[in-house]
Amino acid sequence: MLHNCRDFTRSLPSPVKLLPATVGSDAVPKGMGYLLAHVPAKNSKGFLAVQTFYTPYLRTTAIDEWDLVKASNVRVKDIESDSITKCKDAGTFACRAKHRMNSSKDVIVHSILIDDKCYTGALIPPDVDPSDPKATPATSSVLALESDPEFAEQC
Repeated sequence: MLHNCRDFTRSLPSPVKLLPATVGSDAVPKGMGYLLAHVPAKNSKGFLAVQTFYTPYLRTTAIDEWDLVKASNVRVKDIESDSITKCKDAGTFACRAKHRMNSSKDVIVHSILIDDKCYTGALIPPDVDPSDPKATPATSSVLALESDPEFAEQC
């Protein structure tokens, strides 16, 4: 589900080491790219196209909160403060990066907590027009419905 991927090498190593979410799960990413599916967000488009790191050792996608800011086309230096607020009783969180001059440019993502860890909502898959030459059942709901009867029945 990543596009524009770049593998890390000795000359271009990973800039991060992913901290363990569970005991013994630290990992150094093998590469990075952009999520083909989008992260739901409170903005005019309703989503963010977010850069993420890839490692075969994690079953989930790790997203740095600053990558949410970058995906919003807001300059990092224009952010006055950022915060993650966890509402443990409700099982939710809010990630907010406050714009220095314009609150309409604040970056806000609301989602869920599982075992006190932040997870985005269900990713929004792309929906390419079926006449597009790059359209496949993985990128077009129309082609997915046509090619997969089980999927069509569930919809």
